Amino acid sequence: MEDITRSEIITALLFQAGGGLILGFATGYFLKKMVKMALIILGALTLGLLLLSYYDIISVNWNKLALLVERVISGTQALTASMQSWIIASIPFAGSFIAGLLLGFKYG
Repeated sequence: MEDITRSEIITALLFQAGGGLILGFATGYFLKKMVKMALIILGALTLGLLLLSYYDIISVNWNKLALLVERVISGTQALTASMQSWIIASIPFAGSFIAGLLLGFKYG
């Protein structure tokens, strides 16, 4: 069995951190673009529903729509909470991934 040297450990950590930073940046950039697109679509959909409702073409149950949005938000929060244990288990990659994600989201 080979002894692992200090330089091999540092190389592995730097590889994980660099990979995490690059993947995090790409993910953050992509997420920012998708969030913008989703908000534009959501705004257009809401405006369309409001107009159709105003002219009595359709009847919108706004309470059920609000309940649906709340369910989506709570599902997203549950997913985020379940990812915390994975992040803690892989600190070097996760830390640099989160840093890259924030940078990508900022510059995206």
